[in-house]
Amino acid sequence: MNWLLADAIMFACSIGLYVAVRKAALDKAPTQFNNLAMFAIPFVIFAIADVCTHHHSGVTLSQALQILITGVILSYYGNAMSMKSIELAPNAGYSLIISKSYVVMTTFLAVPLFGARLTATALLSIGLIIAASALIMINPKAAHHAKSAAWLPLAFGSFLCWGFLSLMAKHLISEGVPTIVFLTYVFAIATICILVEMWHKKMHFSVITIHKRAFTLIGVAAAGFNFFNFYTLSIAPNVGYVNATNAGSIGVVTVLSAVLFKDELTRRKLIGVVGVLSGLTMLFVWK
Repeated sequence: MNWLLADAIMFACSIGLYVAVRKAALDKAPTQFNNLAMFAIPFVIFAIADVCTHHHSGVTLSQALQILITGVILSYYGNAMSMKSIELAPNAGYSLIISKSYVVMTTFLAVPLFGARLTATALLSIGLIIAASALIMINPKAAHHAKSAAWLPLAFGSFLCWGFLSLMAKHLISEGVPTIVFLTYVFAIATICILVEMWHKKMHFSVITIHKRAFTLIGVAAAGFNFFNFYTLSIAPNVGYVNATNAGSIGVVTVLSAVLFKDELTRRKLIGVVGVLSGLTMLFVWK
C-alpha cells in the first residue's frame, strides 16, 4: 500500500477515535475507561489478526526488551504523563501543544537515524501545523494558576515518550518485526499496566457495561488508527510526516465537535483549522 493512502486512512481513524473519546468524556466516563478501551480492544484485534495472518510472533531477546520498554514506558507512562500534565497545567492547551510538538523531534532525528528525506517545504508545513494547532488547543479564557509546576516536566516527558515511541516502532519494524506483531506485544503490555492501575485504584469494571457502545467505538477506532499509524511510520519517507498528519487531525476533530456536540468554535479556532489543513496540503501536495 502507498504510504499516502495508509496515512490518509490513519488520519480518518484518528478523527473517529478522538470524536468517540470526546463523546465518552461528555458522558462522564473515567479517563482509565478511555485508556482501557484504546488498548484492550486493539490488543484483541491485533492478536486475532496475528494468528489469522500466520505471522511468526517470535522476537529476539534484544527485541523483546525493547518492546517491553516501549509498552511500559513509551506507551503507557507516556500517555499517563500527558493526562496528568493536562490536569495540572494552567491551560490544557499548553500541555497538549508541548506534547504534540514531538513531530519536530522525530522529523529531524529520522534523517540521521534512518536516512529519511527532509525538504524545506516539509519543514515549513510542519511548523504551520504546530502553530495552527496551538491556536486551536490553547484557550486564553481558560488560563489560571497551575495546580502544580510539575505539569511542565510531565508535558516534556510525554513529548519524549511519544517521539521515541514513533522512532522505536520504525526501528523494530525495520529490523524485521512485523507491524502486527509489534502492536500485539506493545498493546498487551500496556493493557496489563492499565488493568493493574484500575485494580490499584479499586475501580469497578461495571463502567464498561454502562458505556459499552462508547467503549467499543473507541477501541475499534484506536485499532484502525494505531495499525495504520505504525504501518505508515514503517514505509513513509520520514516518520515526522506521519506524526504531522496525526497532530493535524485535531483540526477536523475541532469542527466535528462543534457540529456534533455544540462545542465552542471561535474565529480563532477556525483560523487554526484553516492553518492545519493548509499545512497538511503543503506537506502532501508539495512534499
